[in-house]
Amino acid sequence: MTSPPDPAAHPSGPLRPLGVSFVLANGIDALVGQFSKAVVIGSGVLLTAVMTANVVARYVLSSGGFRWAQELPTLIFPFFIVAGIILAAQGGLHMAVEWLYDRFAARGKAMLFVFSHVCVIASFLTLAWQARVVAAIAGVEHSPILGLPNSIGYYVVSVGALLVAVVTATATFRVARLGWDARPHTSAEELPL
Repeated sequence: MTSPPDPAAHPSGPLRPLGVSFVLANGIDALVGQFSKAVVIGSGVLLTAVMTANVVARYVLSSGGFRWAQELPTLIFPFFIVAGIILAAQGGLHMAVEWLYDRFAARGKAMLFVFSHVCVIASFLTLAWQARVVAAIAGVEHSPILGLPNSIGYYVVSVGALLVAVVTATATFRVARLGWDARPHTSAEELPL
């Protein structure tokens, strides 16, 4: 995630002090980013460990591996993917139609950014709600070996969609107040872990 522009170094001159609302937005953004990075790293390590252990167990154990290791990756994978989606949205690396912004001046770009991101926020809040509804239905079924409810993945999608809406809202807030240059624009090479 890139940090918001420094008010003193802003190209159009010094901006007024950012205030409590910016500190809160940046704090929420940083908290969601750190949480998502921890989930990506933790779930990635866990996926690798479980799958490696199962491959080794197939050759060592007469049972042909761990039965539970066939279910566990399907439960962990949604955490890995959804946290990555949150980080991509936070850094501005999600899908976007950039050529349209090139048709406008900075103020028009900012207005289009805010409008489109309000639509994105509404869409992800709807997804969060609907995933929760589906999770309630899927929770009736349980995995055969671990006995865990099949709703886990849907709840992960629900929470992830909510967090994407949150990071999109903080980016939208910054662009609405500071202008086009405050948008997130991280390249894939800039993402620190």
